[in-house]
Amino acid sequence: MTDMSDQRYIDGLRRRDDHIIAEIYEEFSGLVRSWVSRNNGNTADAQDLFQEAILAIYDRYGAGGASFSGSFGGLLMTICKRRWYDRLKQKKRETDVRLSEAERYDKEDEPWKAAEEALAEKERQEGLARVFTLLSEQCQKLLALFTTGTTSTEQLATELGMESTNAVYQSKHRCISRWRQLYYEHNK
Repeated sequence: MTDMSDQRYIDGLRRRDDHIIAEIYEEFSGLVRSWVSRNNGNTADAQDLFQEAILAIYDRYGAGGASFSGSFGGLLMTICKRRWYDRLKQKKRETDVRLSEAERYDKEDEPWKAAEEALAEKERQEGLARVFTLLSEQCQKLLALFTTGTTSTEQLATELGMESTNAVYQSKHRCISRWRQLYYEHNK
């Protein structure tokens, strides 16, 4: 059976009684606000939801004249929860659509990005090759032999007429530094 205060709320809505409506707000808006904030919402969301629920109750039981038997607070919270869950589902769907569209556009851009990266790498390699020719003959030979990896450091020292493996490493470092400097000077 309906509590008299619950029926009083319905009757007050039916009559559009400002005092009863204020009492409904005072009694239940805090519960709705608290519940919405615990479920990924804010105060503005709670206020909108509360208003919608009051209007839904009015449409069904106040203006429509349908009989009411139950808890007014339970009815109000049920309407709020259902509408809030519907909103969250809608937001999730919208978010999912945005993410899938973003992924689709990213995938469409992947071939272009790969092509741009390949072109940039090709230009870098060509720039390195151009400035490689500006290095001394000794540096060119040293770096070319180092990149093959088939010759030991001792053999490199003998072949290049250097006294030790330490001298080979020092020359390699100087040649790479010079090559890097030439590359940046000619590819600004």
